[in-house]
Amino acid sequence: MNKTILVIAGVLIVIVGGYFLLRGTPGPGAGQPVETPLATQTPAAGVTEISVSGNEFSFSPASINVKAGERVKITFRNIGQAPHNLVLEGLGITTKTINGGQTDVVEFIAPAAGTYAFFCSIPGHRSAGMEGSLKVE
Repeated sequence: MNKTILVIAGVLIVIVGGYFLLRGTPGPGAGQPVETPLATQTPAAGVTEISVSGNEFSFSPASINVKAGERVKITFRNIGQAPHNLVLEGLGITTKTINGGQTDVVEFIAPAAGTYAFFCSIPGHRSAGMEGSLKVE
């Protein structure tokens, strides 16, 4: 009887874990691709959409402004040759590491007012200048 309960519990854990794993952040190619390295910031249906391009070794734009509590959608496009990502420091928000020509999207609720750094976490990229700031008003 105890083995049956353990087997059923294990199966349920695998099913629930798989569900949460599969409903995570959309992968490369999700959403609308950005055609230029210039960024746009557009509120749409309650979501502020921001496009950020990254290359060797900078982000465009290097500064993003949002309001506390608003829903933010960042579309990150790697226009460089090396793999890159975008990490919002201290917020637990990160895109996937993607190759040149690929795109990844993250959505989140803007935190409390303040300035938060974002950067590429590939070793050496941040120190080479691949960083910026998220300013929350």
